[in-house]
Amino acid sequence: MRVAIIGMGTAGVSVLRHLVKFEKFNQLEVDVYDNDKNMGQGKPFQDDSEDLLTNVPTSMISLNQDDIHEFKEWYEAHDEYQYGNADYLPRFVFGHYMRDQLKTFHTSFQNINIITNEVTHMYIEEANDAIIPRTIHICTNNDETTCKKYDYVFLTIGTLSYNDPYHLKGTKNYIHSPYPANRTLDNVKDTDQIVIIGSGLASLDVIRHTVKHHQNKPIIVASRSGKMPSVRGEMIDITLKYLTLAQFDTLKQKHMGCVPLEEAIALFKKECEALNIPLQRLLKRRKYDAIRDLTYDLNHPQELGKFQSLLEVIKENMDWIWNSFSRDDQEQFIRKYQRYIVENSNPMPRETAQLVLENIKSGQIQIYSGLVDLRHYYGKFRLKFKNQDEVLKAEVVINATGAKKHLSQLDDDDALLLDIANRQIIQSHPMGGIQIVPATNEVISPLYGTLNNLRAIGQITNGVNYYRNGIPSIVQQAVRSVQNLYDTLEKRAMTNQDDYENHSTHSKHDVNARENSDTAFKELQEKVDVSQKPKHKDDKKNKKIKKEKEDKKKKHKKKHKKKKKHKKKKE
Repeated sequence: MRVAIIGMGTAGVSVLRHLVKFEKFNQLEVDVYDNDKNMGQGKPFQDDSEDLLTNVPTSMISLNQDDIHEFKEWYEAHDEYQYGNADYLPRFVFGHYMRDQLKTFHTSFQNINIITNEVTHMYIEEANDAIIPRTIHICTNNDETTCKKYDYVFLTIGTLSYNDPYHLKGTKNYIHSPYPANRTLDNVKDTDQIVIIGSGLASLDVIRHTVKHHQNKPIIVASRSGKMPSVRGEMIDITLKYLTLAQFDTLKQKHMGCVPLEEAIALFKKECEALNIPLQRLLKRRKYDAIRDLTYDLNHPQELGKFQSLLEVIKENMDWIWNSFSRDDQEQFIRKYQRYIVENSNPMPRETAQLVLENIKSGQIQIYSGLVDLRHYYGKFRLKFKNQDEVLKAEVVINATGAKKHLSQLDDDDALLLDIANRQIIQSHPMGGIQIVPATNEVISPLYGTLNNLRAIGQITNGVNYYRNGIPSIVQQAVRSVQNLYDTLEKRAMTNQDDYENHSTHSKHDVNARENSDTAFKELQEKVDVSQKPKHKDDKKNKKIKKEKEDKKKKHKKKHKKKKKHKKKKE
């Protein structure tokens, strides 16, 4: 079976990692695709400034779901990284851990082929196969003759390209993507006023780098809400007691296959009560004041940690939770509750929070909320804010508003997705990303239906896999998708065996039929041959005797007739 993995970041390496664990891996021929820069690392963990830290502690991040400490142990075994016992490591270190795994797999297995070209086209071909009825062609250029054919494809391309909310892409001094952060200041003058738009995790990366390396202060951070991410508290292990699959199945039976949103919220509140989480206080603690908000989080690590831990466990189970809601309830959830998920998920490290807080207090960073418009004219960017007449001017804008979420936002930076959307291989999900089967990650095509040999994993599935883009969730999806591949391989083997046995049985029957036919033919032939055999010499003698008798009889008859005639004449 020929297999392709398109994109070799977290999802792609996770898929390969679990493919090689099976004994039947030697029955596969695996090609992995990505550009040389991202091969084995992906964009989030590419080589970049050491100021960019992982948002998850070293002891809680790993590609091995059976050994959460694998990355930490790998780091401790590599002396080239001199960061001591840091709780949070530079993000590129995790990228090197992933790339090292890819290198190990490539060295250990002869059936893994690394292709350092980006995939540009993909198309489907019908195949005469009951188990895999369609093959997938993958191309890295416009020459169709160089395309390769695959039985199974994992679409693991990572995040979409960066959003452009104010349509400034291509404008001078507008830095469209904040990564790599260590290159954002390459063409920036020391005297330039810098504005970072967006106040999420990406903006924190830019803040850490620019505060350290840019002279002209303050660095301005502008967004609609002005809210910074929360600060990571003291995480604990949690097992859900009320938000369970069994409870949801019971509710589905009562409500025609869907779980009413408010009943799910009631179960969530029970989880909070059981853990003594002051839910209302935590939800209402944000006051659009960065200093106050960060200070509160830093001073309440235990209660915040329990709340964040609960949200993390829920996110790990969000595939069946989210897809149990009706479309109307999903939309209502986004309107009513999503902001609480955004504010409390993916918290920043305490070290980052302390750095930001110190720089805000010292005036090195200024946080602006209520951003309503951003334009560029007369050589400067001009930012307009709600309830504020004064327009803020700046020479440089760094876009940290996050990646695109919908196919309708795609541009030339998303060439492959544009191509396969145009060929009707994928279709958009109204909540974002593409349509997939929630339980299996199979791509649902508007033209071909469910494609059981095309699996999508990662941020491009965010409409179905709501807030399931963390490493544990991606690894979980990779494990499941790989298992499905080997199930398919087993079905194909069984089908081929059945076909062989049926063919053998038919062949045996055909032999028996021929033997029976030959016997009948021989018997018939013998009958025919008997009638055509030359006569024995005794037959000639008998024929002569018979002829003599006939002649004698004729002679006697003639003599008798003559005697009778003579007697009549005498009378």
